Amino acid sequence: MHEIQDTVLNMVGSLWLYPVFALVIALSAAIPPVPSSALIVALGAVNAHTGSPHFLLLVAFATVGSVLGDHVVYLLGRHRDFRQWPVVGSPSNSRRLDALSARLAEGGILISIVARFIPLGRTLLALLAGGESMEPARWLRLTLIAGVVWTAYSAGFGWLSARWLPLPMWAAVGIAIGGSLLLSPLLSRLSDRLVHRR
Repeated sequence: MHEIQDTVLNMVGSLWLYPVFALVIALSAAIPPVPSSALIVALGAVNAHTGSPHFLLLVAFATVGSVLGDHVVYLLGRHRDFRQWPVVGSPSNSRRLDALSARLAEGGILISIVARFIPLGRTLLALLAGGESMEPARWLRLTLIAGVVWTAYSAGFGWLSARWLPLPMWAAVGIAIGGSLLLSPLLSRLSDRLVHRR
């Protein structure tokens, strides 16, 4: 998976970066090990040093990729009995699905954002929305809001980390990615608690 990240980072300065980047973000919905958050953080840090890629285009294309990937997984959930899949059917993921379902019924905007920070959360929520036949227009609205918040947070984290650290670009990018990976379990735990609260 690091090869994917390296390939995209090597495209900085090329207009091809944006569609390839969006495609990687879309793939990460169906293939969670694809390093989507780390890649967004890295590109935010690169922008802080070089001004490229363009920050708003970065967020826009990441959001488009995020929404596209969420809709592909949504369609899978709509047409497949995903609860029988081995990865989804584990006891912890079954509990998570039940909790996500309850939160989704309450409105969904907050849980759509929070799910981005839970392991498999984005994928499970998309499968669930499809499996419960959520209206496509409502799902589009939820994924668009969640996508903007998640990508802006990730790119902003990378940008701020790199701006605050007077280091060479490669070191700032590495520290930004490392910082986001260290923060990730805390965000995941907090998000999971929010999902499971009564």
